[in-house]
Amino acid sequence: MTEDKHSLGRLTTLTDAVFAIALTVLVLQIPVPRIPDHSSAGQMRAALSRQEGQFLSYAATFVIIAAFWQQHRRLFRLASWHDEWIARLNTLFLLLIAFLPFPSALVGRYGSNAAAVVFFDLAVLAVGCAFILLWLRLHRSGHLADRIPAVYSQWILARIVAVCAALAASAAVAPFATEAATFVWAGILPILIGVNLYYRPAIRLADAAGDGGGGGGGQGDADGDPGRAGE
Repeated sequence: MTEDKHSLGRLTTLTDAVFAIALTVLVLQIPVPRIPDHSSAGQMRAALSRQEGQFLSYAATFVIIAAFWQQHRRLFRLASWHDEWIARLNTLFLLLIAFLPFPSALVGRYGSNAAAVVFFDLAVLAVGCAFILLWLRLHRSGHLADRIPAVYSQWILARIVAVCAALAASAAVAPFATEAATFVWAGILPILIGVNLYYRPAIRLADAAGDGGGGGGGQGDADGDPGRAGE
């Protein structure tokens, strides 16, 4: 059973709501520090420094969730319709997104614990795998608009695979060097920028050739995609 554009809009609205809640809940995992002397700047600085891991896990998870939202938005802007399998896979994807604040809080509190780091990495990898399944279903069943150049959907998939590769590397390193594994997360944003820069020439060529038609060709500029300087 296929669904029309109205139903597709409801699906993306639900998705945006879940992403917004997940991003907001992240900061609620960071407690306000308590100090004996409320007027002591030194005690406040010491208390905040002890929460460094929580701030880092918040920032890393925010970037990761935002990257998934960007790619989901871009993917479904290319979709012309969807079916029940798309709805089910999207629900699975959202279930995993909504779960991410927990491993984020876990690794924020126990950042030196290898099991906590691996758990976080695997949670994000599960989100990436769900997105790839969603992409495959849309791509192989003809749900993507025919006017969209193949390079657009390839670029979307490449960004997700890049994030998954970074998290897989972190999970592999964590049992042997936990601190080094967390540093891998800092490379996610540069990796995404690199993927954008790699695909930018191909997308510009597709735009110049008119392969994007009236709807797809301009998305590189409109969305801050590779047509711009590697957001």
